[in-house]
Amino acid sequence: MRKIYLAAGVSLAALMLGAPAYAGSAGGAFTTDDVATITQTGGFGNFSSQHQPGFYGNAATIAQSNNLTSTATQEQWRALNNADFAVGSRQTITQASNKATQASQVDDSFSGVQQVTQTSNVGASATQTLNTPYGTGNSQTSTQTSNASSSVSQTIGGSAPGAYVSNANSQTATQSGQGGSTIEQYINGNISKNSQTAIETGLGQNNAASQTILGSGNTQLASITGASSFNTITQKQDTGSANNSQTASINNGSGNTTIQYQGVGSSANVQTITIDASSNGRALQYQAAGITGGTQSISQTAFGYGNEAGQAQGYGGMTATISQIGGAGNVAVQNQALLPGQTGFMSVSGGHVVAHP
Repeated sequence: MRKIYLAAGVSLAALMLGAPAYAGSAGGAFTTDDVATITQTGGFGNFSSQHQPGFYGNAATIAQSNNLTSTATQEQWRALNNADFAVGSRQTITQASNKATQASQVDDSFSGVQQVTQTSNVGASATQTLNTPYGTGNSQTSTQTSNASSSVSQTIGGSAPGAYVSNANSQTATQSGQGGSTIEQYINGNISKNSQTAIETGLGQNNAASQTILGSGNTQLASITGASSFNTITQKQDTGSANNSQTASINNGSGNTTIQYQGVGSSANVQTITIDASSNGRALQYQAAGITGGTQSISQTAFGYGNEAGQAQGYGGMTATISQIGGAGNVAVQNQALLPGQTGFMSVSGGHVVAHP
């Protein structure tokens, strides 16, 4: 993997001066108005691809509706220069009433925006990737409404070239009335102050959201509301984890599972799960490895029944709290210094809760 380091004292402006000029620029000045738009309506087996040179204010837009087995790809400034980045770029894909449609966005950017909106699709997939060597202030947003068996994948700093420093970036994914769909959010590199948000609303079911940040000073937020059922939220922070927080909430749903994990270099972590008027759900929290001062909290209230809660830490300045109010058949398990089989111990097994191995 090629890694690019921004030397001390080297400004963004200086890097820009070393980049080549592209069509649309005059006298070596950088263009600020590259705009590309593709609209596909109806038909099947369509393919659309957009490439832009990156740098200043590029905008790429693809709209697909009533398509079958179509593909849309967007990418900006990929490996054309040793700086390999764009500034203030925007990539937008809108998909409505499609079947087996694929959307892909790739960029290296400062203050870049990637947006995917999917409505009433079946088997649609959206992939957003920011390979950002020094990227700051980028955002990835995915909105899915009334889709079935669809997927979203958001990655920052995940593959070559570049992929080294990623600060103050955000990933947001919202699913409303979904069925059998997935969200995967992943941030990797020498990173800090990044955030991930996953929101599940409406009457959706059998959806899964996974959040992973490998870095420090980052936040993860996930929520399930509106009688959404049999969904899974997984939050993970690992490697050099420090000063991290994880928050998950479930309101008025059933059979939902929420799993929170921090580990390896963990320190000063906070994990919070709030469950209200929900039944037959599972909430598991686990910290370990270099854990110091990690607080945990699970609150199951408003007469939900058959809920399960499990907490494990493994030394450090531990505090673990589970609050179950009303309802019947609820189960709560805590083990702070782990043991039996270790890793994420907890247990009960056949009747659920679990965690190890």
